[in-house]
Amino acid sequence: MQELTTKQQRFVECYLIAFNGTQAAIEAGYSEKTARSISCELLTKPDIRSAIKKQLEQLSSDSYVSREVILTGLLKEAMGTGENSTPTSRVNAWSQLGKLSGLYTDTKPQASVDDIIRDITARNAASRTLKGLLPKNHINFDDLPTLN
Repeated sequence: MQELTTKQQRFVECYLIAFNGTQAAIEAGYSEKTARSISCELLTKPDIRSAIKKQLEQLSSDSYVSREVILTGLLKEAMGTGENSTPTSRVNAWSQLGKLSGLYTDTKPQASVDDIIRDITARNAASRTLKGLLPKNHINFDDLPTLN
């Protein structure tokens, strides 16, 4: 593996703060105009991915608050045995426990560049297939004059 450049290392550090690639690229010193595409490119590089994974592992092992501590605290709150527990905090704790256990999934579709390219390619192929099925004397609406 190659050594990361100073900018790439800064990108990794900034990415680990909010997990926002575009913002991390800007904070690392990349141009605002190209930050989104640069972040997509950087996040696909094995060296960058490895550095992110390594730092995440180090953060989780160094962290005082482990998964078990979080789950125990949320469970205490959900059961109403937490200090100063309120109905609102109990509902919130149950909600957080549900998220952590996988009951709720992110409703925003996550698409990678590969997914988008695959979708566009499939649509283009379907369009060509449909055009091939049209009779020879069909009207091509793209060739009609427009009304001004």
